[in-house]
Amino acid sequence: MQDKTTFPNNADSLAEYFRLHPEQAPDANVGNADLTASDVPTEIETAAAAGELAAPDEPNPLSEEMDAQPASDPLPVDPQKRLGIHYFADIKHYSQADLDRWMPVMQSLGVNWVTLPAPLDRAIPNEFISALIDAGIQPVVHLDLPLTEAHEAEDFAPMFRAYASWGVRYVALFDRPNLRAQWPGTAWTQRGLVARFLDYFVPMAISALEAGLLPVFPALEPGGDYWDTAFLRSALETLSERGEGLLLESLALGAYAWTGDNSMTWGAGGPESWPATLPYHTPDGSEDQRGFRIFDWYNAISRAALGKELPIIILAAGVQAESGKSLDAQAGKRAINMAETLEREASSEKNNAVPTNVLACNLWLLAADPASPAAHSAFFKINGKPTKVGEEWIAWRTPAVAPKKTFSAPRRYAIDTERAIKHYLLLPAAQEWPMDAVRSFLQTSRATVGTSEAEAAQAARVTLAGGLDAFSNELLRNLIQAGCTVEHLELAGA
Repeated sequence: MQDKTTFPNNADSLAEYFRLHPEQAPDANVGNADLTASDVPTEIETAAAAGELAAPDEPNPLSEEMDAQPASDPLPVDPQKRLGIHYFADIKHYSQADLDRWMPVMQSLGVNWVTLPAPLDRAIPNEFISALIDAGIQPVVHLDLPLTEAHEAEDFAPMFRAYASWGVRYVALFDRPNLRAQWPGTAWTQRGLVARFLDYFVPMAISALEAGLLPVFPALEPGGDYWDTAFLRSALETLSERGEGLLLESLALGAYAWTGDNSMTWGAGGPESWPATLPYHTPDGSEDQRGFRIFDWYNAISRAALGKELPIIILAAGVQAESGKSLDAQAGKRAINMAETLEREASSEKNNAVPTNVLACNLWLLAADPASPAAHSAFFKINGKPTKVGEEWIAWRTPAVAPKKTFSAPRRYAIDTERAIKHYLLLPAAQEWPMDAVRSFLQTSRATVGTSEAEAAQAARVTLAGGLDAFSNELLRNLIQAGCTVEHLELAGA
């Protein structure tokens, strides 16, 4: 590996860099913490006088009708149920049709967590949230609040209370504040960047906490313009210095575990294993936090700043195709490797298991619109058919264990749970299927096979052959309302 040195472009982060690398400072006095914005390289514009950010042009239209009593206690976390998925990269897919299409897909993946990018002016529908929770999938609502606007915490309180009353436990606030692109104008080069971010974050986090939610500190860009490990340590130390003990008791850390082309054990063990690695500088032969094992580095920072490890939720993990090198990174294989690591029991062997304080690891990405750069990373196409990544995952999961909790309709639609048919393989009536492939599936599943929708509705478990796009949304809804567990299967040669 080549020596990697990244030159920071923010006054605070540059000061930290020169403190750690005094030999590269422009003069003997620059290595201390007194660096000003004028010391930033000339290509970075000098900071203007600090000023208040303008309030949004329109008031937040959240309705007081969303007020609700918060739920009592957070749900316990099962260390063996930490695998999750990141839903779409946008906020456009929360209709009933989306629920009908993607719920069976998420169940078939065997996930128990999902990151949901959420709109800021309205809540994700209760029906969508409740269906996930009923199916044993815990949503992490992600509010990507822009730092280019001012936000009043009380404007979001009704939304927070609504989410809490529907069973949501975790809300991630903001996104990658260690990137210059997230900040307006010259705000990036002004002193006290981390402290100014906390001025945004803390009121929102406390509002969420008071509503019954557990706030998640935003995932930072690994590396980033302001080195993520330096940003995180400064943030945790500042919260402690400000006396935010109650918030720190309930806070979880968000993280992005982008693997790129690095090995799955890249950076394992954290700074204790790689003492030569410093912010902005990874020397030849050393490794850093920019990989799947980012939690080892964040745990070390928590211990140093707070004397304890905070819970960690990996909001997205895997190969981020839009960031480059996607064709060489074997996204499907890496997703499988991460899942196997999550399921591995801890032992004395080094780098063997994921620490128990990592609550969830949500793989990137369930699906994306074809025009989105994220489409190349997705497990599924927009029509529900698996991509190459999805096909590799399905092959690894087959024969998969049926979800332990059924995605079902409200009780008024339920029928007798003693089903005459345990498992039904439903074939599209207008399509000829290769019988060798069908027989291969039946050898392991012992399912009843046919094309009758009425028979399928009487089964406890229904596997849809041919992918979701081979069946109507109405059929999916009818099966769900009948109380069936719905899965889908691609048969090779079809």
